[in-house]
Amino acid sequence: MDKKSRSKKIAVWLVTLFFMIGLPLVTLYVSERIAREMLTLPLRVWVVDFPERFMVNVLLVLALFNLLYILPRKWFMFTGMLLSGLLIVFAYANKVKLELRSSPISLGDFALLNELGGLEQPIGVNIPLLIGIGVVFLVLTVAIFKAVPKLKENWIAKISVFLVSVLFLGMLWTDKPFSPMEKAQFGNTWWKLELALMRNGVFGNFVMLAKQSNIEPPEGFSAKNMKAIAEKYQPAEETDEEKPNVIFLMSESFIDPYSFGEEHFAEDPIPNFRRLYGESLHGGMYSSEFGGGTANVEFEALTGFSMQFMPANFVPYQLYVKKPLPSAAYAFREADYETTAIHSYYGWFYQRESVYRQLGFNRFISGEFMDLDYSNDAGKGFPKDRHITDSVIAALDKTEGLDFIHAVSTEGHMPYRMTEESEFLKTGTLPDDTRQYLNKFTEKMHSVDEELGRMVAEIEARDEPAVLVFFGDHYPSFPDNEAVYGANGTEVANDLLGDYDDFIATHKVPYFIWQSDGNQSVELDVSPNQFGAIALEMAGVQGNEVTAILDDLREQGDAVIPYNQWQAQMGQQTQEMKDLQMIQYDLLHGKRYSEYLMPDLVRIPSLDYHLGLYPEMDAQKVVETPESYDLYVKGAPKFSEVLVDGEATAAEWQTAGEGLAIFSIPKQQIEKNAEIQLTVSNSRGAVLRQSDVFTVEETIETSKQ
Repeated sequence: MDKKSRSKKIAVWLVTLFFMIGLPLVTLYVSERIAREMLTLPLRVWVVDFPERFMVNVLLVLALFNLLYILPRKWFMFTGMLLSGLLIVFAYANKVKLELRSSPISLGDFALLNELGGLEQPIGVNIPLLIGIGVVFLVLTVAIFKAVPKLKENWIAKISVFLVSVLFLGMLWTDKPFSPMEKAQFGNTWWKLELALMRNGVFGNFVMLAKQSNIEPPEGFSAKNMKAIAEKYQPAEETDEEKPNVIFLMSESFIDPYSFGEEHFAEDPIPNFRRLYGESLHGGMYSSEFGGGTANVEFEALTGFSMQFMPANFVPYQLYVKKPLPSAAYAFREADYETTAIHSYYGWFYQRESVYRQLGFNRFISGEFMDLDYSNDAGKGFPKDRHITDSVIAALDKTEGLDFIHAVSTEGHMPYRMTEESEFLKTGTLPDDTRQYLNKFTEKMHSVDEELGRMVAEIEARDEPAVLVFFGDHYPSFPDNEAVYGANGTEVANDLLGDYDDFIATHKVPYFIWQSDGNQSVELDVSPNQFGAIALEMAGVQGNEVTAILDDLREQGDAVIPYNQWQAQMGQQTQEMKDLQMIQYDLLHGKRYSEYLMPDLVRIPSLDYHLGLYPEMDAQKVVETPESYDLYVKGAPKFSEVLVDGEATAAEWQTAGEGLAIFSIPKQQIEKNAEIQLTVSNSRGAVLRQSDVFTVEETIETSKQ
């Protein structure tokens, strides 16, 4: 072999060695630096203080990259670059989630990837940077496939490296024959999830969380014990008293602004809430979430189950609600209530369109089926709560019988920063940064409160008894939580997750349950899973075994399920709570013994479940005016698309009341024999509802004007 060939061979092996060892280590370094921008444990200190965990992360990335070594050399290098990019993006995603939720990415978050497009400006995207990265990647790809010479591969070495990588990854996942993570003392910190990431490393922490996502059955779980639980709890029977309409109204990020200190306010921004709170069953609701996770609180409120029986950061709506579950909606439906879910944002968010059907609702009115001020994808913020009030009243008006309505509002959602002064806040008592966040938040709470007052007034004006369950889902999160909650702000909580008192101060959300008849001021702290059981009891409607357990817990003074990480302060789980956990595990993760042991617990989803207030979109007539053809369509929301001969056509919308909409098309844009159809689509382009095809000639009437 001549000198030139030898040099070429050495160069190729050096490049190969870089892809086997150098690139994985560079990827680990860059990823840790990105994620740790939000953390208080720098990379250097992590390596020194937790060397065993650092080494597990090193071996993990080496094994991941060297799995690819089995490929031909050029493809090994190319796929190694791809893997490096993906891992760095993953690290950046951890940084973003730490900013928003103070927690790292877990396996359950991957079920939410398809929802990122629905967030209101979720992540700032640096387009020039992305283009630059793309150009560099393209150049490197060309260099690999054009400049790297083809040399004979040592397949014994390649297979050996591949097998060693497989064996290490298998050992890391199965803990057999021993556990590298246990040897390195990996551990979760449920009270402060970002602390675990700081100590375990970005990739090691994710693997640990992924392993923990395999939920083991509770101690003592068996068909025999499930049968004993079925015999132990019997729900109270339905009463003969007049039944009320029941409305759940979960308000995004609603808390009492006075929580930040009444001394900072010149005027009460939420007088309606304060009045209703004082005269009703009221207290604190111990939310499982902070700054997000709306669907988890909703899951608890509707099913009676608890997030304390699940791994942190998991979203049941995304992962587990694939089959019918016991819920307040099913219980009310069995008592001949019409069951309606309402949410003013995207219907696909958190998979609500499919989840609500499994939870026993007859229909779901999402933002796509509301006459919003602007479409949800317009980039103008979240819909106002007046659309929730309008939809609730419309649902009550449409049905002749009883209604159970579960509404989830969005007006209180971030962002909150606003430089204009709020009339409710004093000046001079808070730092400027703190006040600028609270200005907007307080104004949003005031607007929510006005709609709350209007809803109650509308309900009181009806000649029907009603129960209203009102609660926020969680405390709000700000881009700079320290500036609002911490010592530099209101001093509500200096350590949001690490101190028990501070944790409770940012997780105990006010609620009330108001009755139009027989309202009484009673104080009771609860977990959100108690709301369905309480509402059923107030309505005199029979519940199920789950609500029977919850009723027993309230009678015993145990209406709050203690947080897993704070049981030393709050007390251990009672036997009733453990029985509830058995049922929850059985239906979400187990063999569903409950389906035949408790036949009244799980029901069949509604056969006529539909999206929107009306089951169909029906074109009733076309009225000819001198300038236009006016299409009168029942069940067509404001942002329906009008298709003329299959092409989208601009049309002016107005409401004619009672679900009837008018779409006016200038005469020059349409022929009488043209085929017309109206459709409702979501932000992803999926058609949710469409009318039959019709023509002007078939349905025309002449206006008398």
